[in-house]
Amino acid sequence: MGVTKIAINLERESGVFYAGEVVRGTVSFTVSSSVTCRGFQIHLVGKSHVHWHTGSGDSRTDYDGTTSFQDQRFTLHGNYFKTGVIQNAGEDAYFQKVQGSGVILIPCEDRDLARMVLIARVMDLDVGKRDDLLGELVIDAADLARSGQMKSFPLSRNGKPEKGQIVMSAKMIPFASLFPTNTAATTGVAVSRVALKDQCLVLTVHSATGLRKADWGGKNDVYVQCYRPPPTKDMVAGKKLPGPDKKTVLPEGTTTYPFAFQLRNDAPGSAEIPAGDRAYVRYDLYSCASFANWRDPSIRRTISVIPNRPTPKFELLSPVEHTTPLSPIYGCSCCGMKCCKEVGNVSTSLRLERRAYAPGEKVEVGGKVVNDTKKDIPISIVLRQYVVLSSSGRSTTSSRSDFILSRGVVSAGGELDASSLSPCIMPHVFPSFSGGVEGPISRSFYPCLKWTYSIEVRAGSDKKMFATAIHSRIPILVSTAPPFAEAVEKARSMRNDAVTIDNPWQIFDFAVHGPEPSDTTPKITGDEDAGRVMPASGIGFVTTTDYSEDRGRLGPEPRYQPVVNTFDPPSPSAPAAYSTANTVALPGEQPSGGISSLFLSLDDSYDKRKAVGEWVRDNPESALKLTPDDVSSILSKVTFSLDQASVAGEIAAGFERSGNLTCAHIASAMRTCKYSSSDVAKAMAPFASDPQNKGAVLDLLDYSFEKDDVAKYFRK
Repeated sequence: MGVTKIAINLERESGVFYAGEVVRGTVSFTVSSSVTCRGFQIHLVGKSHVHWHTGSGDSRTDYDGTTSFQDQRFTLHGNYFKTGVIQNAGEDAYFQKVQGSGVILIPCEDRDLARMVLIARVMDLDVGKRDDLLGELVIDAADLARSGQMKSFPLSRNGKPEKGQIVMSAKMIPFASLFPTNTAATTGVAVSRVALKDQCLVLTVHSATGLRKADWGGKNDVYVQCYRPPPTKDMVAGKKLPGPDKKTVLPEGTTTYPFAFQLRNDAPGSAEIPAGDRAYVRYDLYSCASFANWRDPSIRRTISVIPNRPTPKFELLSPVEHTTPLSPIYGCSCCGMKCCKEVGNVSTSLRLERRAYAPGEKVEVGGKVVNDTKKDIPISIVLRQYVVLSSSGRSTTSSRSDFILSRGVVSAGGELDASSLSPCIMPHVFPSFSGGVEGPISRSFYPCLKWTYSIEVRAGSDKKMFATAIHSRIPILVSTAPPFAEAVEKARSMRNDAVTIDNPWQIFDFAVHGPEPSDTTPKITGDEDAGRVMPASGIGFVTTTDYSEDRGRLGPEPRYQPVVNTFDPPSPSAPAAYSTANTVALPGEQPSGGISSLFLSLDDSYDKRKAVGEWVRDNPESALKLTPDDVSSILSKVTFSLDQASVAGEIAAGFERSGNLTCAHIASAMRTCKYSSSDVAKAMAPFASDPQNKGAVLDLLDYSFEKDDVAKYFRK
């Protein structure tokens, strides 16, 4: 087809990103001879997916489930722009549930600021046949942007009124504020001049509701496409609107385009779970030249995302103990079946200093195993992972995996103190995950994959010797960060041992999942926040080919190494850097770096978020004293609008638990960040100590729906 190579180059070649960061880079298309196609596209798709089956042969039944967390699509070259797809939406499609799924980015020129006519079509995706038109309309996107409003538009089809309406809003933003244009120094590849534009229309589709039913055997899979009316075709009142011009000429040679996608602030972390036939949380960059062909030339690159949630509430940081009284244990006869005669009785007890640990931490284990038998009994300390997989049809299956933390033997008639075993270290496992879905569960939006953990002491775990095992179990949260040392001390004085958690899934009731600050742990936003990125325990490189999309793949199969943010060397509570006792200089001591040092760092750094994050961690006293004007000055150094929200989040984290961040700081930041004011407000609002003054923040927002959205982020 003439496209011989597609290359994705990231500013961060490792491909490891933290929740809330911006994934930036370039994609280059090499064309051997001039060809015509629909255009060049790049997508960032973050989702969990599961598949399992029962039976075999003619009796085999397959089950699939998918939960989308992020779905952003960008047409790099061409006149055909699309939202993400809301699967099983039916008559009502709401795009705000999935990050970026309703955002359409259309590069344009300064002249389009006055008038920009677009045709928008609401479509039903049908695999293997032509997509169904649900309704269409004509809008002046420039006028919509100037209105500063979220507007509802009726739909038509074939020139006649049609069921349904679509709700949209729009903004015009300078192209250079959204996309990296000086990429030669960061990716080693310069952006082609043809890819540079003056402006970019950010058209947001909020919902398409009251739609006609297009699929008699199922529900509508809804997306919206936008395009400029073809200049060779007229729009006639009462007639069907002309379709898009899908014939874009690809120039010979290599053309390089910039891209940028912002990850959710609470993005679920990448994970590969050994359950079913496959179970994972993945983030893929997928780029293709669209020929409307099942073998479109394409490339896929899988990135790793490090999460910052969940974190524990205080209830999980106090000591806890579980005891199983003397219980009969049975020997093993033929084929591991339980003997009819008891071998004797065994009791177990397990004591943990808390019920939340980060990967790599030392787990202080106590307790006792009493062996009232005439046999030596092997014991083990085990981390058990519980996994639940769900399909769109509401079918579920579950599985368990074990990680051995320590082993030992209790002599016949004796007892063993569990603390005498070799030290237990939390493996490099993926943090606990409750599914990543908030709000009402529906067939189109449900948690298809979730997992949790417990720590157990098992007696009689050798199946060659015993048919049964006696165990004591304590559900735990595998957190994204260790707790503050003083948080552990405070929890011990709160008598949280009264909180009973018997079911491992109950642990999520005592965890922080959303954007609200954590009172017990630091927020991990980058590698400057301590921790080491290490390969996940027991999982090597994973091939991530999607055979439904990658039939025209150019190059080798995509592979990546799943990783976990770990906290080695282990600590019984928290590294010293995580103590607020270290956030104030000693009497007569000067802070190590004032704001002037930060300005110098920002001038020299491409990664503005990391520069601010490092300064905040190295200069905690200075960070606590930042004034509203200081915040404005810092953000004025961040010219790339997508970076501004993540930088604002770093500044807010510097105030964490101090009570020093006010709505005046947020308002000052928003005035500086004209094109990302709502995102900046969302990043800082959870940390505001005076939420009663949020009106000063909300008054700076242009859209009423943005006011309602930002208001939710302030503490109650």
